[in-house]
Amino acid sequence: MTEQAELTTNPHARQRLLEAALLLFSSKGYAGTSVRELAETAGVTKPVLYYYFKSKEGIYLALMEGALGEFYKTAEQALAAPGSVTERICGYCAALLDIFIERLPVARLVYAIFYGPHQGAPHIDFEASFSTMLEDMEKLVNEGIASGEFRQISPKDAAWVIVSQLNTAMEEQLCHTEKPRLDRNGLQRLLALLFEGMKKCDD
Repeated sequence: MTEQAELTTNPHARQRLLEAALLLFSSKGYAGTSVRELAETAGVTKPVLYYYFKSKEGIYLALMEGALGEFYKTAEQALAAPGSVTERICGYCAALLDIFIERLPVARLVYAIFYGPHQGAPHIDFEASFSTMLEDMEKLVNEGIASGEFRQISPKDAAWVIVSQLNTAMEEQLCHTEKPRLDRNGLQRLLALLFEGMKKCDD
């Protein structure tokens, strides 16, 4: 079968390769996964992998950049949502926790790559996503102060507290417990407690 014929008969080959990469990188590590294994697990030939991704590095970058792209798009949409500042902060945190849970296998791989031993994977600035959350929260807190919804507090400190709660909820999903101890509703309760200390008191 020619490469073009195989592409025609495997219209979902690209997605299967991404799924195979997620499975193998998560179970064997990036360094321990070969191009042959990626192709065999996806049920395609190596030329098909090269057609879509050029290399193992290419499929890794596509997998990670796709997930991060969804994160940034979700954050941008949540930041621009209507409502009070407290409603927007709650919506922002809920949206990012939802997509984290939805893409949990990818999140596990990101944490393994970021915190685990060096595997020779192409560099990706994973910390930029955390910085984005801090910047977005600081912007929202500043808006809350300006509108009188929040009292005069340090926007940077408040941003750190909010993002810390969100990050804790995210990392709780990674724990191998029967049921996460902090879910979406739990995160909203924590935020409500925080807002009690942030809101502007009537004179």
